[in-house]
Amino acid sequence: MLTGIGILLSANLKWIPYLTFREKWKSLLFLFIILICCFYLFYQVIQYSDRRHYVVNLTDNLFLMALFSFIFIYALFCFLVTLFNLPTSSVFEQKLTEAINFQRLSQSIQPEESEEQVLDILVDSCMSASYADAAWLELGDEDGPNGILQERFLDKGLRKELTELIQIQKVAQDWAVEKRPDNLNPLPLRLNHNRFESVLLVPLVINKSAIGRMVLCKEVRDGFNKEMVNIISTFVRQACIAVENHRLLNQAIQNERYQEELKIAQRVQKSLLPTKLDHNDTFDICAYSNAADEVGGDYYDTFKLDEERYVMIIGDVSGKGTSAAFNMSQMKGIFQSLIQLNLGPAQFMIKANAALSRCLERNHFITASIFLINTKEHSICHARAGHVPTLMYQANEKKSDYLGIDGLGLGILRNMQYEKHVEEKTFHYSSGDVLVLFTDGIVEAKNQKSQQFGFERIRTLLEVYHELSPKEIQNKVIDSLHAYVGGDGLIDDDYSIMVVKFSD
Repeated sequence: MLTGIGILLSANLKWIPYLTFREKWKSLLFLFIILICCFYLFYQVIQYSDRRHYVVNLTDNLFLMALFSFIFIYALFCFLVTLFNLPTSSVFEQKLTEAINFQRLSQSIQPEESEEQVLDILVDSCMSASYADAAWLELGDEDGPNGILQERFLDKGLRKELTELIQIQKVAQDWAVEKRPDNLNPLPLRLNHNRFESVLLVPLVINKSAIGRMVLCKEVRDGFNKEMVNIISTFVRQACIAVENHRLLNQAIQNERYQEELKIAQRVQKSLLPTKLDHNDTFDICAYSNAADEVGGDYYDTFKLDEERYVMIIGDVSGKGTSAAFNMSQMKGIFQSLIQLNLGPAQFMIKANAALSRCLERNHFITASIFLINTKEHSICHARAGHVPTLMYQANEKKSDYLGIDGLGLGILRNMQYEKHVEEKTFHYSSGDVLVLFTDGIVEAKNQKSQQFGFERIRTLLEVYHELSPKEIQNKVIDSLHAYVGGDGLIDDDYSIMVVKFSD
C-alpha cells in the first residue's frame, strides 16, 4: 500500500518546476541526504537479518519494508525530477520576473503622478527581459523639449555615437519615417561598434501616434531573438496604455478645473451686468445679453444722475470668450468712474478712450453707444464710438429709422486725434417712441444659407410690434432671431439688446 502511494505521488511532482534555482539546489541536497540515510538504514536491516542470533527479523516486517520503499521511491523520483528541471529554472524565473514587471507596469501610473515613473519601469523591465547591456528612451526629437528621459549604462557621447550609426542604416531611416505608426514593430539592427554590436529600436505609440522610441543595446551580435522581441513589445504596449491613461486622466482633470473656472467667470460676469435698470415713470426699459461661449464681451448698464437725468450705455468688446469678458470688466469700471463726473456723451467717450488705451492690448478695441436721457426736457443726448446704429421708432411719424451719428471705436486711435472722431447729437422724443439698442451679434447672425439677419428685419419687427411693452418687443426680436438662424438655434457671436419705451 505504501509502495503504491509512493509510486503514485512520484508521478505527480508538478510543484517542482515552480521552485527557484536556489530552492531546487536546496531540495537536491536534502533529498540526497534522505536517499543516503534510506540506503544506509536499508543496508543495516539487511545486515541485521544475516546474523545468527537476533530477537526479531526486521526483513519480515512488511510495514517497515513498505515504509522504506515509500521514502526511497518518493525521494529518488523527487531527486531526479528536480535534477532534470535545473536547466529550466532560469526560464521560469525569467517568466516570473516578466509577470512581476508586467504587474508593476500595470500599477505604476496613479492619479496626479508623473508618467516618468512608468517609463523608468519600462526601461528596467525591457533590459531585464532581453539581458540588454545598455538602453535609453527618448520622447519626440532628441534635442526637443522632451528629449532623452531615461538612460542606462551609457553617457551622452556614447549615445550620440550609437545614434549616428543607427541613422546611417537605410532600414532604420525607413522605420523612422513610417507614416502609419500602427505598422511599426521593434527593429533589431547590427552595429559596427567597438562595444555594442546589436541594438533593438522599439517604437512608443500612443493613440496611433509615435511619441518616441526606446533603444536597447547588447554587446553580442544578433542579441535579440524573437521571444525577447515579443516580450518587449508586450511591455511597451502596456506602458503606452498606462501613459495614455495617465494623460487622459490629467486632461480630464484639467478640463474639469477649466469648467469650474468658467463657471466662476460666468458668475463674475453676471454680477457685472446690472440686475436692476435705473429709470423713472416716464419710460420703461429692459435688457438681455447672451454669450456665444461660457463668457462674453457684451456690456450694458444704466446710471441715475438725478431724478430727471439718466445715462444708458451699451458696449461690445472685440473678440469673445475670457479675454473679451476681462476687457468688458475694465469697461464697466471705467464707466462707473467716469459717469459720476457728470460728463457729456462726447467727453465721456474721449475720457474712456484715453483710459482704455492704457489697458487694452493693441489688437483689441471696444465699440459703445451712450445716451443721456433728460425726462424733464424730453431730450436725448447721444454719442457713438463705432457701435452699430441705434434704432428709434417715432410714434408721431409712425416709422422707425437708425440714428445717423458717426464715431470711432474706443482703443483704435490712441492719441489726442481721437477727439476729432467723436460726435454728439441731441434730439427729442415723445410718448410712444421706442429705442432699440443692440450689438452686432444680432445683425450678423446667419441662417443655414449664410445670410445675415440684417438691420432691416429689426426695423420691420419694431414697426410691427411697437405698441407692445419693452419686454415683449425684446422677446419678439430674440424669437425671430433664433427662428431665422434655425438648426440648433446657436448664435456664433455674443449678442445683447436693450429696449426703451417712453410714455407721458
